[in-house]
Amino acid sequence: MFNKKIKYLFIMFLGFLIITSACHKRDDALQQRSNFDTFINEIFVESVQSDTLTLSYSLADPENYGIHVDEVTLGEYSLTRMREGILNTEKYISDLSSFNYRLLDDEQQLTYNILNQYLSQELEFSNYLYYKECLGPTTGIQAQLPILLAEYSFRDKSDINNYINLLFCIDDYFISIANFEKEKASQGLFMNDEVVDSIIRQCESFISSPEDNFLIDYFNDKIQNYKELSESEKEYFKSANKEAVLTSVIPAYENLINLLYDLKGSGINDAGLYYYPEGKEYYELLAKKKTGSSKSAKEMADFLEQAISKETSKILSLSLTDPHILDKYMDFSSFPLTEPDEILVNLKDNIRVDFPDAIPVNCDIKYVHDSLSDYLSPAMYLVPPMDNYTNNNIYINGRDAETLSTIYTTIAHEGYPGHLYQCVYFRDQKPAPIRNIMDFVGYDEGWATYVEMYSYSLSGIDKNLASFLEANSIIILCMYARADIGIHYEGWKEREVVDYVLNFISSEAVGKLIYKTLLEEPAIYLPYAVGFLEIRELREKAENSLGEAFYPKDFHRFLLDIGPAQFEIIDNSLDLWIQDQSMAKVTIFE
Repeated sequence: MFNKKIKYLFIMFLGFLIITSACHKRDDALQQRSNFDTFINEIFVESVQSDTLTLSYSLADPENYGIHVDEVTLGEYSLTRMREGILNTEKYISDLSSFNYRLLDDEQQLTYNILNQYLSQELEFSNYLYYKECLGPTTGIQAQLPILLAEYSFRDKSDINNYINLLFCIDDYFISIANFEKEKASQGLFMNDEVVDSIIRQCESFISSPEDNFLIDYFNDKIQNYKELSESEKEYFKSANKEAVLTSVIPAYENLINLLYDLKGSGINDAGLYYYPEGKEYYELLAKKKTGSSKSAKEMADFLEQAISKETSKILSLSLTDPHILDKYMDFSSFPLTEPDEILVNLKDNIRVDFPDAIPVNCDIKYVHDSLSDYLSPAMYLVPPMDNYTNNNIYINGRDAETLSTIYTTIAHEGYPGHLYQCVYFRDQKPAPIRNIMDFVGYDEGWATYVEMYSYSLSGIDKNLASFLEANSIIILCMYARADIGIHYEGWKEREVVDYVLNFISSEAVGKLIYKTLLEEPAIYLPYAVGFLEIRELREKAENSLGEAFYPKDFHRFLLDIGPAQFEIIDNSLDLWIQDQSMAKVTIFE
């Protein structure tokens, strides 16, 4: 009897221990998850408040995140700041490793994986700080800054004051850039003279008519339509803005021009990154960073060549099945729809079959100012703040009939189902804030290029012509990207690039222009081409695995739900998704 009682008590005690242990594990998990959310939010807050422009484009209401604007600044572009960033990155990696990964929930584990790889990659660049470049004819800060300033959000009067104060920061910011460029020159890593000349021309074009500068005219229009201001306040702000542009912005660009003239001739390399001491190694890192791909530069080159071969075969097949296809291609001059606003509506309606429903938002189509038109991309989408994504802007470079005649697929790239659609969809999922500020150009541009190619079939033109144009576009894009790798990783010079381009386009002049473009801004086309091919490869994997159970809308929802990330991580998640889809199929049949 005594033994039975002891045994009973022991079993009760063991049960208590099991319950207590389970409670402790649950409490540990909850604590870990709470601590992890706090940690990634701290990184987010530190990142977005590094400068006023970044903060404005990241958050509409920073106060909700405990952020208060104490100082208006554009930050500083310097080796000192870069090294401080490296120390922060090392600390973040160390802190991240302290979390028990298994106790985090699925979404947190995904964020952990993305952030860990992201930070580790950033750390790899610490040996190549002098190779960094923020100036460039198309994507350089001096080219992008006017548009970013023009679209600075005025939510209240304090924003207007902050904006005007921000204009007075440009001179100091450009001085920090100038000092960095001088240091680069002293290291023998300054840009070549042709790139210098392109940037100088771009800057001169922007400030050619100071009194009629884009930032004056555009600001005046915004202020005039700002209902919360009295007429006297409008005139005050217009006057203050004009003074800031004329006494700070214009002189800042003039000083940058003078610096570039002074440094012209100090660049010792007139070819690609390959010819710098560690240029090849730097380019390999840059290529992975820009694409989000884990492939080596050589593997990317093979990837591109295979795609070119595949699309060439498609064109050959179309030529055999449709004897008039070349005539259709030569006669093609315009899509049926040419008005951007109409195209947006058309695409938003047409994508419903293969894509999840679009989140209702507003989008304004705007046109690039003449002073910027020669140096900016054909179009651009401005990413809205993560906490206010209902109002969106797309800029188109040119409103002439020739530009608009073929704008359909460009609007698909920038609008629906491209950047606007993907960005708004992801923000509407309310992901961890840090997911909105990590830079994954390969995913972003890969998705936009993927749907741009898809949009040919929606445009209302002949089906075979649509397939021909799509294949041709892929070939040209991959050709650019392959030549980029050739220049900066394999050491191709102008003659080799021209000879390569002549395989696709019978024009030496075009080949030379392509060489010049790729030389100016290394890896500029890689996110579009490699990102697109990575997404297409993911789709092919899903199609081959699921067969008849594959549905485009489900696959697109998977990509949109997971959001911007490295393709290796997306691929791992795809394996689990395919398993789930397969199980769902089995369940349905049972």
